[in-house]
Amino acid sequence: MSGIAMQNNINQQDDAKSITHFLSRVFRKVVRLVIGSVSLPTLIEILKSIYVDEAQKKLSREGSKPTKSAIALMTGLDTRVVSSLMEQNDDDSVQIQNINPENALIDMWSSDPFFQDPKTGLPARLPTVGRGRTFQTLVLRAIGRNITVKTVIGRLVASKNIRVIQKNFEVVELLSQLYSPVSTDRAKQTEVGLIEASRVLTAVIHNMSSDPNVRVPQQGRWTYRLNPDRYQEFRERIRVLLGKQIKEGESLLEEFEEPTKQPGQMTVGIGWYQWRDHEPEEEGEYKGD
Repeated sequence: MSGIAMQNNINQQDDAKSITHFLSRVFRKVVRLVIGSVSLPTLIEILKSIYVDEAQKKLSREGSKPTKSAIALMTGLDTRVVSSLMEQNDDDSVQIQNINPENALIDMWSSDPFFQDPKTGLPARLPTVGRGRTFQTLVLRAIGRNITVKTVIGRLVASKNIRVIQKNFEVVELLSQLYSPVSTDRAKQTEVGLIEASRVLTAVIHNMSSDPNVRVPQQGRWTYRLNPDRYQEFRERIRVLLGKQIKEGESLLEEFEEPTKQPGQMTVGIGWYQWRDHEPEEEGEYKGD
């Protein structure tokens, strides 16, 4: 290998390490938003599907044929996995009951005749523990042995999906088949947060692949030297400043907005936010720069 090729290889490895480092920071925030509502296996399946879809687009943009072998090489996935993902419809690739263990359990309880009342066809009341048609068996079949019956009951009681009836022996009754691991407000906040993060990354990706004269504004300002005692004052001042800018931005959007929705129109927007480092391990990473 020539000296130039070797140096290029080293540079690429350094770039990969840097990207991986920052990906972990971004992913940590995403996981913090969705943990408890979206399981890791589901997140992995979503990522696999996106990787294959984006690999196809990248190869096409570069003038290459997006073959299964080429996609497998680019994504690191087995060609059989690539083939399976390419055949799936994105909207159908992740079933609701697989998003988290509780959904899987409620789905089995509601659809498997073994756990239904033979007279009504509805989910049966189940003894908490024991063999046969019990809640313990349901947990084993739907979720596995890694999560205790007590933990599952606690989660489903908290979400008001089940109630525990004390008779001669403890019985569990299904109250609602709709499992929501987070409140409506928190779900909406999570959705808004992820959408806004996606929009920021959209601007970054656009600017990376565009000529300077068509790039969109993508700016950030910060200081490492704010006295914590003055943070509340800073936050109040920045809220007033951004409030003025938001009104000006809304007026500008209204000026350019057409009266009615028509085919071929674009969606454009601007955003405002103030941030601070809440993670001790993140603070000071660039203070020496």
